[in-house]
Amino acid sequence: KKVRVTVDERGLVISLAADSFFREASADVDIEAARQLLQRIVGLLITLPGSSFAIEGHTDATPTAPGGDYPTNWELSSARANNVLHYLVDLGADESKFQTRGYADTMPLASNDTRDGRAYNRRIDIVILSEGHL
Repeated sequence: KKVRVTVDERGLVISLAADSFFREASADVDIEAARQLLQRIVGLLITLPGSSFAIEGHTDATPTAPGGDYPTNWELSSARANNVLHYLVDLGADESKFQTRGYADTMPLASNDTRDGRAYNRRIDIVILSEGHL
């Protein structure tokens, strides 16, 4: 349940369950939990030399903690996407081929009315962009 692979209009989407790789309300990647998976993703991405990629951060609709490091889910989702990019680059990915995006809770996959739905919505999507979405 940590990784889901789908295809949509943007391209091939590798979704990482944020709860498996980040502490609650944190953008710090748990590198011990994520290292092996990120290495495998970099191994895939470097075999696609003509491709471009997007890293998209998503949150649930629960507001961030007042006085926390991230005033809103916009900042949290953006910081998570940027931090994943930094690790991918450290592992050998070409930074110039990436875009990062923070979507906060604007693109839910499930209802935010349930605990399971909120967990499903908290994710990082690594997208191998199709030509129309470069």
